[in-house]
Amino acid sequence: MPKEQRFLVNMKQKITVVIIDVLILAELCVAMYFAVKNPDDFNAVFFKVFLGMFIPTLAVGIFLVRKLRSPEADVHKEVES
Repeated sequence: MPKEQRFLVNMKQKITVVIIDVLILAELCVAMYFAVKNPDDFNAVFFKVFLGMFIPTLAVGIFLVRKLRSPEADVHKEVES
């Protein structure tokens, strides 16, 4: 990929991505915990719990990564347009 097309990611964005990844892993563990308690409805409970936590976490993560974009990335984006 040419250098001009790479996404510029600053340290705050990298930390945010790592935190979001850890949260998603924790959500997966919590969903498995609740699903194991109800073996008859394992799939329904798992998806209800996991997706109920995953979707908002992903939305907040996307919002934060975009909000934490450095001014250099915005200038670089405008230059490409």
